[in-house]
Amino acid sequence: MFSDKDDKLTPCPDCGEDCDCGQDFADDNIISLDMEDGSQQDFYMLGVIEHEGKQYIALAEVGSNEYDILQMEVQDETVELNVIEDDDLFDEVANLFEEQLFMGDTDDE
Repeated sequence: MFSDKDDKLTPCPDCGEDCDCGQDFADDNIISLDMEDGSQQDFYMLGVIEHEGKQYIALAEVGSNEYDILQMEVQDETVELNVIEDDDLFDEVANLFEEQLFMGDTDDE
């Protein structure tokens, strides 16, 4: 379940959207995750939101134009990421992320 991020990696933390302020903040948002096959992969952390008492995270693989939204469970020092199985819930959370990440963008066709 991936979403297209229209070549936008992360919104500017100061301006809240893509801008020309020149601040280099993208490296601060890169996290490395241990994959099931034992390898590590780098992702941009686009944002975290809470919805109906649960946390969700939007991640984009470095170099990709798509991002995925996963449920995030934090237990002590461990973070577990799970696929959102319910399509309706995924759509709700995806809409919230779209509003947060790309506010001000309009694609009226």
